[in-house]
Formats: sequence, C-alpha cells, structure tokens
Amino acid sequence: MARWLSSGPQQIILSDLLQGTAQSLRTAYIEYIGKLGVELDSPDWWFSSLSEKSPTMSKAFLHTCYAAVAAELCRRGKDAETLVLIVENPEVRRAIAAYLQGSGARFLEIRETCASRLAAVARDWAEMLVRRAYWIVRQVVRMTIARALGFSTGVMNGAGEARSWVLLHNWVDAESFPAEGGYRDAYFGRLREELQKRGLPVAVVATVLSRTPYRRILARLKLSGIPVLVPEAAFTLRALLRWVWSLPLRPPRRRAWPRFHGLDVSDILAGVERMDWINPRAAAVRMIPDIVSQWRRRVDARAFIYTYEGQSWERGYCQAMREHFPQAGLIGYQHATVSPMWLSHFLSPAECGKVPFPDRVVTNGRHPYELLRDNGIPERALACGSAIRYGALGAVSPAPDRNASDRSVVCVLVTLPILLAQAAELLLAALGAFADPQAFHVTIKFHPRFPAARVLREAGVASFPSHVSVVREVMSDLLRKADVLVYTYSATALEALAHGVPVVHFASGCDIDLDPLASFNGIRVSTGTVEGLRETVRVVMGVGAEERAARARCWREVVDLLLPPPDEKTIDLFTPDGLRGERSESERAAEKVR
Repeated sequence: MARWLSSGPQQIILSDLLQGTAQSLRTAYIEYIGKLGVELDSPDWWFSSLSEKSPTMSKAFLHTCYAAVAAELCRRGKDAETLVLIVENPEVRRAIAAYLQGSGARFLEIRETCASRLAAVARDWAEMLVRRAYWIVRQVVRMTIARALGFSTGVMNGAGEARSWVLLHNWVDAESFPAEGGYRDAYFGRLREELQKRGLPVAVVATVLSRTPYRRILARLKLSGIPVLVPEAAFTLRALLRWVWSLPLRPPRRRAWPRFHGLDVSDILAGVERMDWINPRAAAVRMIPDIVSQWRRRVDARAFIYTYEGQSWERGYCQAMREHFPQAGLIGYQHATVSPMWLSHFLSPAECGKVPFPDRVVTNGRHPYELLRDNGIPERALACGSAIRYGALGAVSPAPDRNASDRSVVCVLVTLPILLAQAAELLLAALGAFADPQAFHVTIKFHPRFPAARVLREAGVASFPSHVSVVREVMSDLLRKADVLVYTYSATALEALAHGVPVVHFASGCDIDLDPLASFNGIRVSTGTVEGLRETVRVVMGVGAEERAARARCWREVVDLLLPPPDEKTIDLFTPDGLRGERSESERAAEKVR
C-alpha cells in the first residue's frame, strides 16, 4: 500500500481530522449510548461492549469516527476528480456507502466476493467455538488448580476468624511478587497495609491475568501469607453448565439502530455485537453473581474496592455485591490516567441510576475529579483523592541535563501503548524517524501487559537494527539514561516529565488520542508524521539549559495536578466508616430539605 501511494496519488494524512472529529462527536456519542441504555435496560445491555464504550474492548466509536471522517472528506472533495477511500473494515465501508447513497453522490463500492464473505462467516463460527471451548476448559482447569492448592469460597490465610472483610479486587501476575519476597500491589500502592493499620481486615480478590502461569501464581499467593480470595475457587460445574446453556448459538441479528450524527451506524454496531458473540468476555460477566453468591456462604464483606475504568466486569461485581452483600460499600478507584476520550469512564444523564455503579469513585486528584464530574458522573458519587498507585512522582529527582554540546547521539526512549494498532503504528514511525545510527540510539519498551510478539507481527517487524534495543527495565532506570521520550498514549509520559525528561507525542492516524496531556497546552509537542517526529525531537533537544529548567518546573506542576502525592485523607476515603459518615451527612441534609 505504501509503495502504491508513493508512486503518484496524493495521500491524505488523517491524524488531525480524525482527532478533531472524535473530539466533536464524543459527547453526542456518550448521550447516544445512554439513550440506547434506557431503551434496552437489561443486564445483557449493561454488560455489553457497546454499553461500556471502552476503547480497548470496542471499536464502535472509532469506526463511527472513521465513517464521519470519510463523509467530511467527501464533502470537501466533491469537486475533485477522484477520491479513493481504502477501508479495511467492511462495516465501516458499508456505513460510508450508505452515507454516499443518501447524499446522492456518484461512487463505486468495491465489495468483497461471495467466497470471501462465506469464508469470513466460517472464520467467525470457528473462532466463536474455539474461544468458548478454550474459556470453558481454562475455567475448569483453574477451578481444579485452585481447589487442589487449598483455596475455597472462604478467605485463604484468614486465620479462621469470623471477620467482616474489606475485599480489595486486584490483578495479579508475576510482577506482584518482588524478588525480596512478599506481595506487591501494582494498582493500589500501600492501601492494603494502611487500611490494616486502621484495624480493617483486608482480603485481596486475586484475578490472575491471562498468559500467566496460574498454578505458580496461586502457590506464591498462598505462601505470601496475605488473606486472599480466588474467584475461580468459587466456580461450580453446575453454574458453568448453566452459563454454557445460556449462550446464544446463533449470531445476533442485524437490527436498525437509530442514526447517529446523520450516519447509519447499524452495520458498525452490529459488528460490535457480533464480536461479543464471538468473544465470551462480555457473557462471562454473567458468571460473577454465581461467584459472589458462593462467597456469601463463608465470607462477610463490609466493602468492595476495585479499579474503576467503567468496564463491564466492574458492573457485574457492583450488581452482584448489591444483591448478596447489600450492607457493603462499593468503592472504585480511578487508578489510571484518564483523558476525555476514554469514554468508558463517563456516563450520560439518562444512564445514571440504571447502570450498576459504585457508591463512590475516588479519583487520582482534582483534575480527573472535575473531568468525571463534568461528564456525567454525579458529584455525590465522587471523592477527590491522590495518586496512591503512582506515589510521589513529583518528588523524584529530575534527570541531569544531557543537552551538552559534545553529545552527538540522542538517546530516544519509545514506550508503546497497550492498544495494538497504536503500538504497531508508533513502532514503525520510530524505526523510520530514528533510522540513522550516527544520530540516534533507540530504546523500545513494550507495554508489560501486552504481548510484544503481537505488536511485531502487526507491524511486520522481524528484527531490529543494531542501534535499537528492546528492554524490560523499570521506567525510573530507563529515564535516567533517556534524552527524550516518544509515546502515543502512556502514563510513562508523566513519569518522564517528573524526571525532567521532555516528551514528544506521536499523533495516531488510525486511532483516537487517549493522552491526558492533550488538555495541557505547551506540555507535550505533538506530530503525526515520520519526518515530523524526527525534526521535533531535534528541536526539543536543541532547547537551552535555562529554558529547559523553566519547562521542567511547569512539568512538575502538571504531574502534581494529575497525580498528586498520596496523603492520609485519601486512605480515609476507602474506609467503610468514612463512606458511612458521608452517607449519614447526605441523609441528614435530605431530611432537612424534606
């Protein structure tokens, strides 16, 4: 494709138009999904990928933006001789064709052949059957391993005492167990220890991440001595068979969805529903009530704390905890950096009171608090906290200045995001921009929770030149050696700013910009081309020491705004007593109004 475009036709760079379109449509899309939720109010809807709006799980909004971008290009180029739109996704192509047909434009749509359509249907059926079989076998194997290691529906390492537990849901993998021993919480920092100091018994609800040696992780959890609940240990074969029986065998029928922004998006939304049929992830949420009901027999819970991103599994736990532990407070922690484009974090006014939701969402600071408040999350359900996950990033020592005149090779650190398309796009851009070994040394860091092999396969990269290295070191060590950080979407940008390392943002032309720094003018420098990336890094490295020191002070202010250092007040926001106290105040205020 790149060779064909370089031979003559003018290629239109879509990054700016795509990002502008996404920003202009985001609020309307949130409200659109919210209205659908009112009409389709049921667990099947609330646990679906369409309802959760997560950019990592559903491409509905991205594909809708693609169709809107194509419509805008057609309007701009209506007097041009020829406009060729190369569309990979058939649902997006059909949405564009429907728009062109409705607008009376002359166009030629090149469709897939009948044989290729039949092959796609066969692939979908085969993938659906394989995924379901794999999920069932994996759950049975995990259930067997958990019980063989002594885990049950009760709390392991709970000392056999009758306690009212604070349940802390966490994601566990090999990185949860440091070399010096014990257990390390990668998401809540020292929250577990701080709550225990306040006399609250805390049990970790350990969800072991995929692609992780399950038996080894459970064995290390058992040896760690921390009180722990393993969801798979609460599985029953009866519940599993009931879940299998409830799965639809046939794919969902295409329905006529309401138009969005003048576009017929029925094919796009039908594609997402079909993916939910293929992938049992959304349907698996229906297993959570069975797990929680088994806990009820052996465990008493006073609170359930989890990482808040607005995903369907969170809603499953909220609904199940409300049913089986109505006395327990539900607290979500907005643990990751969030931007206005991370739509799963937000609700429309129509959804409030219908979608399963926690009693409180504790934010990383004032900025995300205001962002969630202004985008549909009721203020009564928000509490402004601090970055207990990241610690005091603003207190770290800045990296020494490396802009010395005798430095000829720039050390570029490239951190790839968790999204596959963006990671492959950034990898190819970095390899193209920094191809000169005499001028650049490139360090590539893949996202620790995403397989590097998939990114390499997507990008078509088989090997790296000698001046490019792939590392797995921790960011603090890498930033001491880096002159500049290049990223698309990653919290590593904030870590770099805290260390005094300048950041350059590569604007994606195939995905929506999720970077929280987009809201701050002058903090990041953004570019969307390979040539622009190379030149931008050179310009950034040419900044003098005095100017760079002034910028570093501004960077520190932004880091402290987005990720303020942890404090005691934040810990209090996670305590059941603090939650009850706030409820009592609200009840007294309501009584006074009445």
